[in-house]
Amino acid sequence: MNNMPYGDTDRETDCASHGFIRLAAIPLLLLALLICHAPLVAAEEAIATAERSLDQLVKDIELEKESIASLEKRIEGAEGLFRIAFDERLLRSRLNLLSLNLNYFDRLVAGKSSDELDADQRRQAMQVYAAQMQAIDETREMLLGRIGLPEDKLSAAKAAASYNRLFETIEQLGQAFQIKIESLDLAEQSGIDVAEERNRLRQDLQERAETGAALLEMTMNDVKAMRASVAAVPDDAEAKANLAIEISIVSNLANGVSKTLDLMKSMGMDTSRYQSQLLAATGQITTDIFEFDVITGLLSGWGETLRDRAIEKGPGLLFSLVLLLVIMIVFYKLAGIAQKLTERALEGPRFQLSLLLKRMVVSIVRNSVLIIGLLIALSQIGISLGPLLAGMGLVGFIVGFALQDTLSNFAAGMMILIYRPFDVDDVIEAGGVSGKVSAMSLVNTTFLTFDNQTIIVPNGKIWGDIIKNVTAQTIRRVDLVFGIAYSDDIEKAEKILAETVAAHPAVLGEPETMIRLHELGDSSVNFIVRPWVNRDDYWETYWALTRAVKLRFDEEGISIPFPQRDVHLYQE
Repeated sequence: MNNMPYGDTDRETDCASHGFIRLAAIPLLLLALLICHAPLVAAEEAIATAERSLDQLVKDIELEKESIASLEKRIEGAEGLFRIAFDERLLRSRLNLLSLNLNYFDRLVAGKSSDELDADQRRQAMQVYAAQMQAIDETREMLLGRIGLPEDKLSAAKAAASYNRLFETIEQLGQAFQIKIESLDLAEQSGIDVAEERNRLRQDLQERAETGAALLEMTMNDVKAMRASVAAVPDDAEAKANLAIEISIVSNLANGVSKTLDLMKSMGMDTSRYQSQLLAATGQITTDIFEFDVITGLLSGWGETLRDRAIEKGPGLLFSLVLLLVIMIVFYKLAGIAQKLTERALEGPRFQLSLLLKRMVVSIVRNSVLIIGLLIALSQIGISLGPLLAGMGLVGFIVGFALQDTLSNFAAGMMILIYRPFDVDDVIEAGGVSGKVSAMSLVNTTFLTFDNQTIIVPNGKIWGDIIKNVTAQTIRRVDLVFGIAYSDDIEKAEKILAETVAAHPAVLGEPETMIRLHELGDSSVNFIVRPWVNRDDYWETYWALTRAVKLRFDEEGISIPFPQRDVHLYQE
């Protein structure tokens, strides 16, 4: 009885739970349907968008065709500038139509193979392909009709503008060829036989490459001739302007040939011969040069050129080389003779020059003779010296501007050679360095220190600092200081010092030796001893007198006191 209410409550709870679950399941089912339905909707929208895109492309193609037809009618009745303007618009419309057809073709195929296309899609692909080939042919004919060289009597500015339009047309023709290649690839993917059109395209590209290469070679020859004309008459402004135009034409032609070769390579055609010609004509180095066929073609062409040049100009070249060698040998001998004569002249009593300056003068004379001989030899074999000397002057200006510090050292070296503050083998202190001068150039000076180190110092640092030449004089004074105790006999000490100095054989009688009581120091009575000796005996005398005075003081009982200090203590 007591359990009955609990049992009823459980049943009510179960019923309520089932009802809640049923109510909660409804939105869950709706959510699941939405989740499953979303991709379907997205797919349907994508298909609709693609269909709308194809429909829009068809509309754009039809509009472009109508525009082309309208422009063709206008061109028939137009003249002068209006005809040129309509013709430009017609060309842009045709190129735009080619791009639209290619885009439509690509959307239609959409990466499918021929087996994946249905009959309707294959039929549409055939129609698009046929229309595209016809449009490409019409555009090609139109572009070829516009290609022509400008008139010879045009001014430089008008000629440059005409050539710009010409190369723009050639660039547009290249775009048409590129669209045709992509259209053929799509058609072949759709199962359409394009072998005949590919062969036609190969022939067109081959002809375009041949024409471009021939024009490039001809224009390069024109550039060489114009360069010679400008060199002969450097003040001719018109010739310089025409040369600039021709150089620009070479650059544009090379660019056009290079793009044509890229199209040929995409068609699987051999371009090694044209790559070799392009490199030989313009010097442009690309990765294509590393291809075996290109390298073989280049080596073969160079070999033939060298052979022809050897046959044609070999005897004259051989005679020029022999003449150059003979002239250089003669002037080499003359340089040696001039060097010896200069050395003998500088050794005379009239020229009181330092060894460094003598070496520099001899070197300048010898090198001047050699340079004159080289210039004469070059002029005899047909090399113009005017441009060479002008180029040397320009290079000298650039080098001088870049090497300002070096030129400063050069100027300091010249000042040192002229004023001769020191010479080779002199012991000097300069530029923060002490040692013997072992060598000197116009830029720097080489020191050999007393501990056998080689130090190279720029001449600018030496000339801008104090120069102390230790070996400039033949005799030197030895400065010695000796101290005795306050309790020692001063006269006895003076006598000992005089006897010790006089006994040394290196001490000179003149100038007279000075021995004086110099100062009363804190711990000693100090004497100065200043004998004179030859320059080379300085250090030996210094050391010998110091030793002899110490030994004699010890014998005579005269002390040399240590430093002393008296300390006084006060107690408060």
